Amino acid sequence: MARQRPEDMSRREYVCRRMQQAGRTVAGERGGRIANRVSGALGIGRIETCDNPDCPACN
Repeated sequence: MARQRPEDMSRREYVCRRMQQAGRTVAGERGGRIANRVSGALGIGRIETCDNPDCPACN
């Protein structure tokens, strides 16, 4: 079953987050950095995370 995009999320953000998730699943933190570069080059945005493990926006 395909995942449904949340109503309050743009298509660009959804694609960017899915790329980030796939990159991290395949190659860990390095995969996330690569996904950010690819999504940035495609013009759909980047996912920025902070180093705070308790940050509600990043977790």
